[in-house]
Amino acid sequence: MIEKPLFRRVMLALWIVSVAGTCWASLTPRLELPVDFWNADKLYHTLTYAWLGGLPLWAFATGGRARAAAYCMIPLGGLLEWGQSFVPGRTASMGDAVANALGVFLGIWIAEHLMARCRGCRGLDE
Repeated sequence: MIEKPLFRRVMLALWIVSVAGTCWASLTPRLELPVDFWNADKLYHTLTYAWLGGLPLWAFATGGRARAAAYCMIPLGGLLEWGQSFVPGRTASMGDAVANALGVFLGIWIAEHLMARCRGCRGLDE
């Protein structure tokens, strides 16, 4: 089995890369989505921020730090939405910011439930 500190380091690295990738994708001009349907971007925002909100619970050693890092994704999403107003071909949207925040809460909820059900994860929430 993978040692807990190594697992946490891998999850932390994955989270940092995911945050950087989200920042890049959010500020890229005229980003084309692979699937397009009515409000598809809201689904993308929710899923992306669920990922960003859930990973810290696996990456940090204490629940307080993990939740603080996860909740920091909400202002990040708001700042990136505001930043899009300065990028050609992009627009800021309050709906996207709300989808970001909902995604963070969803990610925290999913991660907590997965940790509660995972037998080998008992030491991860210490």
